Amino acid sequence: MPPLRLLRLSFLFLLSLLFLHCEREDDLLYGEWRGSLVTEDGDSLKLDPREITFDFRPDKRYEFTSTLRYQEAGTWRYDDGYLFAQDTTQPTNPERVVAVEKLTLDTLILRMKADSAERLVTLLRTSAPPPQ
Repeated sequence: MPPLRLLRLSFLFLLSLLFLHCEREDDLLYGEWRGSLVTEDGDSLKLDPREITFDFRPDKRYEFTSTLRYQEAGTWRYDDGYLFAQDTTQPTNPERVVAVEKLTLDTLILRMKADSAERLVTLLRTSAPPPQ
């Protein structure tokens, strides 16, 4: 096989692996998640993390609940390690962006800024994982 053709095939193979990897991460978000730990600058916050829930649907809609009976719903997208969420229940709310620190079949860790502190929210999957 000529070296140029082998190089092209290798490039296409790597490109397809990259595409499959990106698609898989996005799919891993689908489902229901419940908080298990919230830390701020490394210290646990005095709140019940189980009150924090997310439901990410394949139609790119989400529902979110938090402490103090806060609720929102809207659209979401995932891009290069960041989760973007637009609350559509309050049209004046800006799009929120959080970093996805870890995403596996059963664990989601989000990193965000809260004032000047760094906050980590660890969530565990409560629904069946998406089909692989």
